[in-house]
Amino acid sequence: MTRRLWRALAACLLAIAALAGCGEPSGVASGPSEPSATEPARVVTLAPNLTELAFALGLGPRVVGVSDYVTWPPEALERPSLGGLFDPNLEAVIGLEPDLAIVLPSQAEVADKLERAGIATLPVGIESLEDVERAAVSIAERCGVPEAGRKLAAELHDRLAPRPLPGAPRILLSVDRAPGRTENLLVAGPGTFLHELLTRLGARNVFADSPVRYPQVGMEEVLAREPEGIIEIRPEAVPPETAERLLADWRRYPGLPAVAGDALTVIGEGYALIPGPRLPLLYDRLEEAVRRAAAEPTTPKETP
Repeated sequence: MTRRLWRALAACLLAIAALAGCGEPSGVASGPSEPSATEPARVVTLAPNLTELAFALGLGPRVVGVSDYVTWPPEALERPSLGGLFDPNLEAVIGLEPDLAIVLPSQAEVADKLERAGIATLPVGIESLEDVERAAVSIAERCGVPEAGRKLAAELHDRLAPRPLPGAPRILLSVDRAPGRTENLLVAGPGTFLHELLTRLGARNVFADSPVRYPQVGMEEVLAREPEGIIEIRPEAVPPETAERLLADWRRYPGLPAVAGDALTVIGEGYALIPGPRLPLLYDRLEEAVRRAAAEPTTPKETP
């Protein structure tokens, strides 16, 4: 995931209280995992999705510190916060005396400093859906609970299996936009987990040809690509009035097929931009949105 998108996500999450009522995926292991003498007993996770994976694998009792922007599960909020994704408090991390720090590949500089301080690190890449499955297995194996990793990976594989819908609608995925702003939109392109979920539903990403994962695009480009569905994705609950303002921006362009077909959707949830164990929740929401875009437009009936 790009630095800009992580920062946009982080800025939004700063204002969020602990999530409530978002549901626990069935893959979350509820029982504690006791480490052996050769396994890490004290773990820090330096990104929200890594934290969610660790807890889903039943490693919560071993997690002694997390990054600033973690919002789930609730137990993770009780752990010391160790700073941002790109500027963690290394002194605080080292002070917790962890046996293992789980990091993103983009945190290579942080990992190097921790290694030099005598703390083992595990870099885990999470950009694609396969990455998430591999990450579950990798973290579980490193922490001595390989069966939990295989189980979670298999569950994610099954629950995120392709569900192609008819019609192959063209979809725009907007991931960072303030109400009233329709220029320089940040959208999901190829190589992202959002793009993969969309294509597994039989839809076509209108920016599938982008050379970067999260391109910035202008309204002229959007109009030229004529999306049949527009999905606004936000990393937190969106108040109804904010959602309506986001949708009203698009209604200023009645020529867009998505507007004409009333296929405009806002998905605002704490899991929406976190490639982790709650991806099935996002997949279900995306399916609802794609169904709207794939539906045949209704035509007014003639009055006798």
